[in-house]
Amino acid sequence: MYKIEIAADTLAELAGKAMSLAVKLNTSTPTLEARKAEVEKIDRMIDNAFPALAREVIEEAPAPVADAPALSFEKDVAPVVLRAVAMKGKPFVEGVMIEFGVERASQLDAARWAELIDRLESPF
Repeated sequence: MYKIEIAADTLAELAGKAMSLAVKLNTSTPTLEARKAEVEKIDRMIDNAFPALAREVIEEAPAPVADAPALSFEKDVAPVVLRAVAMKGKPFVEGVMIEFGVERASQLDAARWAELIDRLESPF
């Protein structure tokens, strides 16, 4: 078992450092199953670290709402970025950040968070 302490001023900074560390520690080329297992592990770590942000199981897709609630970086954006790094790799996520004209997701204007989430979750 390893114990790592990461100092950060914001959740966004913590997420960035955790992603960077995860990529640096992963020296092998994992199989798809291994990547899925790693994503599940990261999801559990996020849920344990931030219980207020624990995901709820949604059995049916919610109906579209005209005035959707505002997104939260910590609750909505950071977990998607972490999963994208785990599933698609850090170079992919860095490329997406370049497309958006920022180095880090936390630097992106809140009005573009939904677009970023869609791009990171897209199969392409």
